[in-house]
Amino acid sequence: MSETVTVRALATLAPFAPPNGVVAFTSGQTAGEVVRGLGIDLAAIATVLRNGRPASLDARLAPGDVLSLVPPITGG
Repeated sequence: MSETVTVRALATLAPFAPPNGVVAFTSGQTAGEVVRGLGIDLAAIATVLRNGRPASLDARLAPGDVLSLVPPITGG
């Protein structure tokens, strides 16, 4: 059965954001699997937040989760 999560791809990752910010996933999928499905290189992500809390790409998702993806911050 397919459920949905909201994905917020921030800054340079924004072009990879799904339409309407919603992604269908299968029960048991990880954050990393959803990220790869969006075509995002895992090395391009510095921080993953699941429902506003730090998470790993190995975190199993639940229906209704909000996954925020933050790229590395650089400056000069």
